[in-house]
Amino acid sequence: MNQDLFEAELGSRILEQIHEGMTAVDREGDELGKVVQVFMGASSERAEEEGEGAATAPDIDVGDEDSFVEDLAEAIAPVDQMPEVLRERLLRHGFIRIDTGLFSEDLYAMPDQIARITTDRVILRVSADELIKP
Repeated sequence: MNQDLFEAELGSRILEQIHEGMTAVDREGDELGKVVQVFMGASSERAEEEGEGAATAPDIDVGDEDSFVEDLAEAIAPVDQMPEVLRERLLRHGFIRIDTGLFSEDLYAMPDQIARITTDRVILRVSADELIKP
């Protein structure tokens, strides 16, 4: 099994244990906010055919792959607010979106940034400054 596929499977297992409403804390134990979205990861049909797709990609007919990816990107952040490289990485590997409060931007954590999960908490292996912001 290649390393990318192995990491994708591990990321999928981590994300499957997380649900909306869990509290997210950084590596120092500081509370960042609540998980408001869990996205398991997806990829275009072309990427799947080339063996580059996410392990959790849905088995659905997505039609035009470019519009599918664009629609997914719009769901996580406006196009003009997040660099394409980051957006594509989130879409492929999956993420959790953390609501940090009324006057703050949401944060996005990828599976490899998650250290462990308890009953009601997601403990990250990074600080808030290392998370993706739109």
